[in-house]
Amino acid sequence: MATSEPSAIESPLIRYSRWSLAVTVGAMPSYVFRFGVKPFRSDVLEVLVLLTIALYVAGNLGRWPSWRPVRTGIEVPTAVLLFAGLIAIAVSTDHFGALGFYRAYFIEPVILFYVAVDLLRTVGNFRTVLLGFAIGTTIFSILNLGAWVIALRNHVDINLGNAPEALYTSPNSVAVFLEPAVAIAAGFVLYSDDRRDRNVALVCLVFLLASMIATLSRAGMLTLAVLVIVVVITMRSTRLKLAIFGGALITAIAIFQIPFVSKRLYRQFDPSYPYNTFEGRLQIWSDTLKMLRARPIFGSGLRAYQTVMQAYVSPGHKPELYPHNLFLAMWAELGLLGLIAFVVLLAMLLWRGWTSYARASGFARPLLWGTSAAFIAVAVHGMFDTPYYNNDISIEFWFVAALEIAAIIFLVRPATRKAALQR
Repeated sequence: MATSEPSAIESPLIRYSRWSLAVTVGAMPSYVFRFGVKPFRSDVLEVLVLLTIALYVAGNLGRWPSWRPVRTGIEVPTAVLLFAGLIAIAVSTDHFGALGFYRAYFIEPVILFYVAVDLLRTVGNFRTVLLGFAIGTTIFSILNLGAWVIALRNHVDINLGNAPEALYTSPNSVAVFLEPAVAIAAGFVLYSDDRRDRNVALVCLVFLLASMIATLSRAGMLTLAVLVIVVVITMRSTRLKLAIFGGALITAIAIFQIPFVSKRLYRQFDPSYPYNTFEGRLQIWSDTLKMLRARPIFGSGLRAYQTVMQAYVSPGHKPELYPHNLFLAMWAELGLLGLIAFVVLLAMLLWRGWTSYARASGFARPLLWGTSAAFIAVAVHGMFDTPYYNNDISIEFWFVAALEIAAIIFLVRPATRKAALQR
């Protein structure tokens, strides 16, 4: 959180905070390891987040009172989103629980976002933090694949609606978490001009994609298909476009031959099919809209969706934790103001990411492709699930935003100014 002018001598605590950030983003699934007793519960991920912030603050104590936060360009929608969260706490039927959600899903991720933007100033800084993210997500992918190996070796009857996974409560949560990592790894595989970066990304991508497919998440597979389309659209070479499209098509056909995958995707629009959940989601969305018609301004309040929905769910159904749609969830949890702020924020991240990618070069080019594609993945999967309301996913959302904003500020803009001066 400092001005964009890097200091000549970096404090050791700042270096430690950067390493701590790398560990934090590599250990995002560690939120499942909780400790303490209600209402004072925490988790390993939160401890790492607070440690990173504390090291950063301690490292910058010598710069007060001249310290100023980096101007990221998304302050307005971010501030409105946080303000909507305060209103949502007041509206909620569970004020204390809502305050906990607000801290974990909004305050801590946003503070970490500003910390990360200031810590990511050079290509070396980016590599340090991205290496932590790559190692963490790859190990997590291997663990999830290992869960499949154990299940098959023990002849476990596979529940296609709840495929084997290592740490999370649902395989769909695994898919949501891995999608940004897939996008960033793909960006480096496709566009990096550094062979080491490309090779590391390729190894990671193999495990990430295998783990994604093993989740049997239909929204996850749809998101992968959309990312392939994004690759084809953004690739300049027509020959490479055709090669990628043809290779992806052949790979998809091969994947559909896997019995678990084919059975999971078969007859998705048939209401009588036991592995179909599309009709269930339509019912959830319909019930949620019924609630929002009655409470259009403030919604249900933060952490109150399940309670408020008791009066609106159709007979024979139970309220879900969230409405299985990111935008409905934002409206329900944060009200209309929160929904508008989030949509504007996501639109700005997409617009700034893709426009900056178009003029980027070197390390920034694959990185910006990956972060921009990651936000497309959030939007696509967000139509069928809620890729924000969880400890790991909210941190991941703002971490990817920090990668994008920092790349634009510290890598793209200086290079653009230098090129302009040379001309």
